[in-house]
Amino acid sequence: MAKVHYEFDIHLSQDIAKTHLPPSINGQSQHEKQFFHEQAAKQDIKKDYYSNDDKQQQHNLLTASKSNHWDSSKSAVLGLATGYPRYVYEGFVGSLRATGFSGHIILAIAKNAPDDVVSYLKEQNVTMKHVERAEKCTYDGAIGEKGVPIDMNESHEWNCPKDYPDYKITWSRFLYYRDWLNDCPSCTDGVILTDVRDAFFQRDPFVTAVERNQVHPLMVFQESPETDTEHWLTDWPVSACRKHKLGKKPMLCSGSVMGSREGILDYIDVMEEEFKYWIQRENCRIDNRGDDQSIHNYLYYTNRFKNAVSIPHRHGPIHVVGYQAARIFENATKEAKDAGVGIGQIFIKDDNNWREWLPRKYGLIDTNTGLIVNEDGTPSAQVHQYDRFGPLISKWENEMKKQGWPYNKEKKGTTNKETQE
Repeated sequence: MAKVHYEFDIHLSQDIAKTHLPPSINGQSQHEKQFFHEQAAKQDIKKDYYSNDDKQQQHNLLTASKSNHWDSSKSAVLGLATGYPRYVYEGFVGSLRATGFSGHIILAIAKNAPDDVVSYLKEQNVTMKHVERAEKCTYDGAIGEKGVPIDMNESHEWNCPKDYPDYKITWSRFLYYRDWLNDCPSCTDGVILTDVRDAFFQRDPFVTAVERNQVHPLMVFQESPETDTEHWLTDWPVSACRKHKLGKKPMLCSGSVMGSREGILDYIDVMEEEFKYWIQRENCRIDNRGDDQSIHNYLYYTNRFKNAVSIPHRHGPIHVVGYQAARIFENATKEAKDAGVGIGQIFIKDDNNWREWLPRKYGLIDTNTGLIVNEDGTPSAQVHQYDRFGPLISKWENEMKKQGWPYNKEKKGTTNKETQE
């Protein structure tokens, strides 16, 4: 049997519509209205705030903000990625530990993972889990392009784990996350469910959430304002299965979700309920492993998640950089070809200038450190889908790993915004 990489970073960075602050709600008390606007201002979202439903979003902020603290040491980061070499885990785990995060990291790795991977993860106090592939999925019948049933056991899009053979792996990962949380009674505070291979950290995400007043039971994260839910990744599966049009709304990434322990467990329960609906209907068995993102968006925009708050792009602890990164890489590839140089030399002119790996015109990095930043100039706590930069980021990434991610702890008395000025 061929080696399978159980990694779920295939969610192409999607375009998101420009957003606005919801209007006042009729019937709210003046105190509630004031409270909502204070919370919105604290999150630096102002006119960029977008909600699946204005009333629901305001209610969620009022409800979710009753608790405003997470203890990072009691928080957990969960991911499912097997079959990778040590340097992948060094990027994900190494960058997270370098922020000072001392909480739980729970990762699935290959049962036959190399010794250097296992020893490194032990050194980093990572809880290791194993996920084995089932010989075959226990049901069949996905519909392909011409309405012809697909043999799921012949499709590259359908791999099922031994523990949950009724679910393709991109769905069953959520059930594993629930199992792992239930096995971790000390994981009491914040939780992140995340892709692994294409993500790294620059700050402790739970500390960042507290500092930004973004401690909510469930946070979903918008992708770039240049893509939205009319993209085929959401429109096609949701239309085929639910006969529902999401319309032009911000695309939400299912590869990075954050919330409280209780909020995340509720989120997984709702996802599982919808998985069961899709499993039972032939027109919902889409031959696409990314349809967990379709479901994620459908459930949010139909108000199925409890107390869910949508965090605008580059305004929270998780920054989904993929869409913009891919466009930058495309443009750089053309520039390099026209200039007759390699893609790795198009922006970094000499080895001493590796920190300024992107031109300032993009406004994406702190040029003194190379850290990727939010719109306010502060480092993005987690950067997701960074691989879309291709080799443009390689020199900086390699130096950061070699030096132990030296900029992942903020020096007292300075901010990234100040260093750029």
